[in-house]
Amino acid sequence: MKLMFLDPKRPLPTCASTDCEDCPVQSRLHCHFNGQDLVRFLAIAFPPFIVGGLGIVRLNAWLLLPWVVLFFSYFGLVEIRVMCSHCPHYAEAGTKSIQCWANYGSPKLWQYRPGPMTRGEKFVFYAGLVLIAGYPLALLIASAQWLLLALFIVLVVAMGTAMRFTMCNQCMNFACPLNQVEPGVRAIFFARNPRVAQAWKSASKQ
Repeated sequence: MKLMFLDPKRPLPTCASTDCEDCPVQSRLHCHFNGQDLVRFLAIAFPPFIVGGLGIVRLNAWLLLPWVVLFFSYFGLVEIRVMCSHCPHYAEAGTKSIQCWANYGSPKLWQYRPGPMTRGEKFVFYAGLVLIAGYPLALLIASAQWLLLALFIVLVVAMGTAMRFTMCNQCMNFACPLNQVEPGVRAIFFARNPRVAQAWKSASKQ
């Protein structure tokens, strides 16, 4: 699994440090990823999609196709542009695809853009999530599959909660609207990543 991810001993390309030893936020910020992180993310994220997909298939299997297309278009392309391209991890040279625990394998078609997301990007980000969750939700309601509907809602809430307290609170992509990293940890990260800090400082003046 090590070959699937970036060297865990090498600092981010935006980091001014030459190595990761004695990093003050090493245990509080997730700068490197591995196969275990990917498996944990999939275990958290996939259950609601499985239940939602089951409900759609029970209604009409052909209705699953638009959802699958929307899923891969959003998470594989759109989200990468509006959110992931702001992440320091995205700045890694020599890789043609993303190698983090979320959106693993998605192509890097755009340049790295340090700094916060724009209002338009945030709107697209949230709109995509609403469409992806709303599609099976609407079909489950329309077909009166109440048990699957309740299970789907519970799993979506559980996924959001688990992500918030196990991953979003350690994620270095501060641009993401769902990021939960503490201000003090962010400040230390900015001090060690001047390029990122400058981008955020410039954006705050606009």
